[in-house]
Amino acid sequence: MIRNLDIATIRSLQAVAEYGAVTRAAESLNMTQSALSMQMKRLDDTFGQPILLKQGRGVVLSDFATELLIEGRKLVALNDAILSRFAGVRPEGRLRVGLTSDWLFNKVAQAVRDFRQDNPRIELTINDARSRDLRAQMKRGEHDVILTTEFEAPPGAIHLAKADLAWFGAVAGHAWTERPLPLANSPSCAYYPIGVAALNKAGFDWQQIAGDGGTETWRVLAAADLGITILPRGITQTGLEVIDHGGALPPLPPTWLNVYVADTPARRLAADFTGYLRRAVCEVAAAAAA
Repeated sequence: MIRNLDIATIRSLQAVAEYGAVTRAAESLNMTQSALSMQMKRLDDTFGQPILLKQGRGVVLSDFATELLIEGRKLVALNDAILSRFAGVRPEGRLRVGLTSDWLFNKVAQAVRDFRQDNPRIELTINDARSRDLRAQMKRGEHDVILTTEFEAPPGAIHLAKADLAWFGAVAGHAWTERPLPLANSPSCAYYPIGVAALNKAGFDWQQIAGDGGTETWRVLAAADLGITILPRGITQTGLEVIDHGGALPPLPPTWLNVYVADTPARRLAADFTGYLRRAVCEVAAAAAA
């Protein structure tokens, strides 16, 4: 007997994965908790495998459900693509995303790509800016969701992870052994005062190297072994590597990776997108800790 999967149920499974709680997932889909729970029970019965596992006050997907969702997303995306092509369905909505410069790397780019593939009828716009600028832009109503790096976890922030900061220098470089220590960070960078405070506390003789421009300018200077810079671990930058200084340089505090979701009509989409970012950030954090 041929059985068919219900696409609405797969969408519900996707929502549970993103929110980590049946109640919140149901609210995002404008359905009752009991109705969504029944959908999950039907998936249990269909495959003879547990779909959800309790974890603290929330739930997580079982290993089987995680694999199922990978294929389920493709099914949902194909369904939406067919409707868009043959029924002339217009975009369902628009999501405006702001990402801090430090985290526009491969994993986050992949998260954006995955979201677009799974949500082909959503118009997605991306803006890159410093964290403080992103927060100001969100207050002005310019973003639906932003990813920031901050040295605090303020109210309203969704805390994805802590990321350890590290001193970065040119591959096989020697700038970090020079005195005064050449610092290749923009004075407007959020990491600059943190690095300066650490150096001053440790009694280091240091100097700001000459340079002018955006984030990439300072990274180029560091990659040229003209100075050292500060970045979160796990971020791969051509020509740069974490300096293996053996304690010769002062330790740096961790930074928070925060997401803020604005109270806009795109709030549900923004919360969904946050789930994609969370997976990307966790992968990077795990790689950095390895």
